[in-house]
Amino acid sequence: MKDIYLLFCIISLFAGVSSISISCFIYNSNKKKALKLFTALNISFFAIQSAITLRLYSEYALQVSSFIIFLHKFLDLIGTSSSTLIGLFFINFLFGIKVTDLKKKAFILIFILQFAGIAIYYLFAAHYVFAFIVRASIAAVIVYELFIGVKNYQYVSNEDLKHSIKSFIAITLIFLPFIVFESYKPYIKITKNIELFKILALPSYFLTINIFSLIFVLKYFNTPSFIDNNKLTSYFKQKYDITEKQSEVIELILEGVTYKQIAEKLFISPKTVDNHIQSIYKKLNVNSKMQLSHLIRSNEK
Repeated sequence: MKDIYLLFCIISLFAGVSSISISCFIYNSNKKKALKLFTALNISFFAIQSAITLRLYSEYALQVSSFIIFLHKFLDLIGTSSSTLIGLFFINFLFGIKVTDLKKKAFILIFILQFAGIAIYYLFAAHYVFAFIVRASIAAVIVYELFIGVKNYQYVSNEDLKHSIKSFIAITLIFLPFIVFESYKPYIKITKNIELFKILALPSYFLTINIFSLIFVLKYFNTPSFIDNNKLTSYFKQKYDITEKQSEVIELILEGVTYKQIAEKLFISPKTVDNHIQSIYKKLNVNSKMQLSHLIRSNEK
């Protein structure tokens, strides 16, 4: 069983390298903020996968250097805490949700608690309660990200992103029970020695996520950005046949300007503003300002 476990880990690492490489290559072309966060998230996942592989190697090897043990713990510390912080910011940015100062403080606090908990557990061989709390916080973060995905799915108008969100939710719902069970298995005597859950937990999850990430990056991120420095790009205007006046209306909507204020700023009547907005919604296949904002902000440079 250990051989199969190690094989899954190695294949997952190769898939991770491919996903990160493709993401970096595409980011170099279009500089999308969401892709930058997604690439950073993949790198943190790769650190976790490397830590798992090194830990398994140390169980196989007859002699293990202190550097390997240190590297395994360091990668687990950095990868786990960073993936939480980056993932929280990424899921909000992907759905065009504003991250308030209170949210930022909460995200950073979770990161600090996880970092401190893992560090104390490794440095001082502390009581398992630290590992228990960290694992509970990781599960809570995953549930929060699922909640954000399900709640905001209705506002997504991009079909590629819709399919990707559904896939992410399905993958996570399938593997989350195995991940949680594997995390707390050592504390349950009956299931303590069941090895199958090791393969069905993180190695299989990361392998699936890495393959999914490759497809997601190539289908969704491999296009020019829609907005740059709060100005719509020529690619967006050509793609959706947006006129200059409609472009001005959209940019003002994204700034949070009311319809009445838009009319005043552009020296047109409120009725003309409404006509422009209805035409914009039709061209972009959206039904609200929320959908409009998400469509554009999720493809911001």
